[in-house]
Amino acid sequence: MTRRLTTADEESHAATPPREWLVAAYLPVTMFSLRMTHATSKGGKTLVVPTPYAVKMALLDVCFRRFPAAEALERARNVFDWIKSREVRIRPPKHCLVSNTFVKVLDWTRDGVDPFRQTIAYRELAFYGGDDLLIAIAGDGLNTDQRRTLAELFAHINSLGKRGGFVQFTRSELREGDLPWGFTAPRAQLSTNQIMGYLLTHALDDFGRALCIAKDGFDRVSTYGSGTIKLGEHRVLTATAIPYSRKTSSRHFTWYERADLL
Repeated sequence: MTRRLTTADEESHAATPPREWLVAAYLPVTMFSLRMTHATSKGGKTLVVPTPYAVKMALLDVCFRRFPAAEALERARNVFDWIKSREVRIRPPKHCLVSNTFVKVLDWTRDGVDPFRQTIAYRELAFYGGDDLLIAIAGDGLNTDQRRTLAELFAHINSLGKRGGFVQFTRSELREGDLPWGFTAPRAQLSTNQIMGYLLTHALDDFGRALCIAKDGFDRVSTYGSGTIKLGEHRVLTATAIPYSRKTSSRHFTWYERADLL
């Protein structure tokens, strides 16, 4: 039997920095793309890392592919309770090359003659290189079975971001103490010395407190649930420092490199 985390557990985790992390490593095998929250459908600027929200949703999605149909829903609800309020940090690969391109797309027509019309849209795709993509989730308070289940779910994740952003799982480990330098972090938590290596900032989304304490939280994130997700309450944006600096750029691409300072 596994124990669901209570509100007291969640507040305890939020009050103290995590001292244990479950870290999973992935080898990117295709280009990555995840549109920024405030980007328009015609101007699809991409984030350079998966968001905590995307990672948590990937874990829930895996539940329905990993477990038998009769128990998948209950398993997913349990996993949601374990991970909903936990910190997620990302260490991007050493290099990230973002391509700038225009593509032909179909859009709704407004003249009433044909349902669709051809138009162009701006798209960005991120190509990783150098080493693995690391994803860390706080492990404080998890029992042995819960850690084993999460490690197994991480091993079954095969895509992140937009459909087609495939990754290959390589390993996972439980790490005690602070994460090494090079993982994403909220800008407000970084010291003056640390911020020098984080020259890129993106607004990354995560589960909000309103979602974590809601009794119908799982139904709100479920495609088949009856609840809704409201930006700023159930899904919140955090200014997150990313350990990338721009190495070079042109009209066709931007090349970012991870600065390993510490």
